[in-house]
Amino acid sequence: MYEIEAYEDKNGHSEIKDWLDELNESKQKDDQKVLKKVRYQLKVLAELGPDIRPPHSKILKGYKYPIMELRPQPERIFYASYNGESFVLLSHYMKKQNKTDERQVEHAITLLEDWLKRKGKQ
Repeated sequence: MYEIEAYEDKNGHSEIKDWLDELNESKQKDDQKVLKKVRYQLKVLAELGPDIRPPHSKILKGYKYPIMELRPQPERIFYASYNGESFVLLSHYMKKQNKTDERQVEHAITLLEDWLKRKGKQ
């Protein structure tokens, strides 16, 4: 099994953890469906690691860092790999168009840069 952690800022805040907590506490049927999909995608990532492929995951090309996205429809979870055996979940958004939202990718890259700097991995 591969290790998966959620990005936390210097104050310990995590967008991903907050979002998952909201989904977990929600009584809305749609939220529970999304949570089930997310849990499944995370399980697949933990089992397959870097061997995960579409439709579960996609590598986003043309960026400063190799950013990937988990694809629990209609959500997207941006993540990155480090040390070959671990992953950090960076951010998420609900995809509403065919094209990936560049602002969301840039936000994920900003979080990754902060994480790398603070973890001494850059």
